[in-house]
Formats: sequence, C-alpha cells, structure tokens
Amino acid sequence: MIYDDIVIGSGLSALATVVGLPASRNILILGGPRPGRFLHYDASGSVPCAYHGEGGLGIAWHGVIPMMLDSSLAPDATELKQLLSRFYPAAAEAADIGAAELFVPWRPIRPTPLLERLVARRRGRVTRLPVLATRFSLVAAGVEVDTSAGTHTGRRLWIAAGALHTPELLDRSLGQRVGRDTISDHVLGYVGQVDGANAPQVRYSRDGMFVSCHVDAGQSALYTLRPARFGFRQLDYGIEQRAAFGLPTGGAISKIARAMSAGLLTEAMYTRLGLLAAAPRHSIYAQVEVPEAYSLRTGTIIELQPRPVTIRARTDAARAASPFAGTAFSRRSEMYLPGIHLHHSVDVAALEASGVNSPGSPVQVVDASIVPRIGCAHHSFRIMLAAWRRARESS
Repeated sequence: MIYDDIVIGSGLSALATVVGLPASRNILILGGPRPGRFLHYDASGSVPCAYHGEGGLGIAWHGVIPMMLDSSLAPDATELKQLLSRFYPAAAEAADIGAAELFVPWRPIRPTPLLERLVARRRGRVTRLPVLATRFSLVAAGVEVDTSAGTHTGRRLWIAAGALHTPELLDRSLGQRVGRDTISDHVLGYVGQVDGANAPQVRYSRDGMFVSCHVDAGQSALYTLRPARFGFRQLDYGIEQRAAFGLPTGGAISKIARAMSAGLLTEAMYTRLGLLAAAPRHSIYAQVEVPEAYSLRTGTIIELQPRPVTIRARTDAARAASPFAGTAFSRRSEMYLPGIHLHHSVDVAALEASGVNSPGSPVQVVDASIVPRIGCAHHSFRIMLAAWRRARESS
C-alpha cells in the first residue's frame, strides 16, 4: 500500500501534523517502540531531555502554553486561538491572545490517547504502528521508510522524531552530515526574591488558569514569580532544592510530597493550580533562551555536554535585567536548571540543500530540531502550531 502521508514520531509535533492533514488522507504513523525509554541531560538521570518511544516527551509535558505572539512560531493570533480551541475550547474563549500570560491547563495534551481517538474516528484512514523508523529514501512513488518491522511507502514524509533523534535519522538516510555539533535550549535561572506585593495575577477558565508573566523586549527571557514559603523564604534555598531534586517526569505533586519538601510542594501547588499564592516574598525565575547551550554527540550514543560559559552569560544578563524593583539578587548565580526545550540540532541550510524541507519536497521536518530561534516562552504548543500550519498548507 502507498500511503498519502507517513509521520515518523508520535509526540506533540506528530499529533499536530496529523490533526492538520486533511481527514481524507491515508496516513501511517510510525510511533516508536512501546515501551520507550527516557534520555536524560546527564548521568544522574534526574532531568529528562527526550523520550525514545511512543508518545515522545509529550507523555511528560506539563502543559504550559504562552499567549504571547512572536514573529516566527506564533505570528498569527487567529491561528493560535484556532488550534487552542481544538484542545481547550473554554480557554480559547477566555484567552487574551498577545497578552503576557501563560495558560496552564488542568489536563495537559497527551498525544497517545488523542492519536488513538483519531485512528478510531477516521475509520481505517489512519494507521498507527509502534515501530522504530531507521532510514528513509526517495523513490519514484515518493518516500520509502525502513522500520524495525518492515518497509513502507508514502507520497510524503513528515519527520517529528525530536531534537535528539531527528539529526541521526537524517544523517543516516541522506548519507551526509546535516546534524549540528551543538544544540540550543531554555534554561531556568534563579534571579532572586521580591516583595509579595508583586505577585502575578491569576484568572481561571473551565480548562485551566491564566497566569501573568513578564517578557523582556528582546524576547530572550521570560520572568515568572512563585511564592517563597517555608525554607524557600531563604535566598537561594529554593534553587538549591530544585537542583538537588531535579524535574520529575510525571505525577510531580505526589513525588514532591513524598520527597518531604514543603517549599517545593507549595511551588508545585501554585504552579499547577494557582493555590497558596499569598506570601510575603516571591521567588523570581527567568526562563532564558540559550543558543548552543550544549555540545551534542549523536549516533550510537547520544550525549549532551553543557557549555557553562555560554549558559552563564545568558542567565547573568537575565538576572541583571530583572523587571522588578527592589529585587534581592541571588548569590548562587552559577546555578540553573535545564529547560527541557531542546532545539536547533539540524543545519537547516544543509538540510534544504539536500532537498529536504524545501518547498515542495516530499520530506518535511516539523519538530524543534529545525528551529534556530525558539524565543524565551514555553515552546511545545508553538512547535505544534508550526507543524499544524505546515500540514494544512500541504493540502
């Protein structure tokens, strides 16, 4: 059988691609192994950076969606609202698109059950296989994809394998190096503390809550505030605890509760539900875009190596530009947390020169690997928006 479209990946970008394609298309989703495995930023295994398997890292996505617009990933308010309404209709009605707000849904988008519903709803026009795509090649009919369980042919191929796995798939398939030696990320830096009178505004819809935030003029740093309670009242104590605890991959509140950290639990209750917001002091965190934050090694082994000087320069700049008067600045300025927003792992110019991703090409990459500048805001829904837009334009 020759499919109209083959999608490699089954995470958030893959979901958005399938949603954007016409319902009349015959689509094959090569979703990756079941079960998969997490990859981590370092050997400690405390912070995941990818999930090699069905659902992608979307199985652990915490769901924050920025309402701000930017010139590349989310340039159009109508499109952002339209895609938001597909998953969160009440939030789309309440959203102030373009405002400095973050939407936190009560239930994050989970790609696996949503893809299962699409398979059922489209009645044989969408097929999902839990297999690993190993290579693709251009053929007369379009594109041929080798997998761990056979070969499949489609007229068009959409690659959404993720920022760490897409480069190795491209290099292997094209027979040339298009993956980069560095990869970009967000990092979460601790700015310090400020009087609780600066607490952000929180408003609710049936789908979740909207929380105000601050973005610098160059859209390179996103500032958020969280109540500083218990041990977190001490300057730097919170970031030290966060660094020691890491970022759990699921069930965050229950895991934090078991870890017996009252400060972390308070932050989690506020971040997820908007509860316990009142506090005499608030901690200031800056989510900072860091181009080329890590050296990247792909192939049989995928390895990230942080570039501390590069990361420190960005977090220092964000700290110095704090928008809050009366900030008590951190004394541990070297500390930061990985942002789980890896991107720009593929040389886009080299990729297009090879015939991939250029207009009209039967092979399109729709994940974060091809995004050079991702901005400072949470990127997952924005990448979904870009993938959805490209799939719609293919019809």
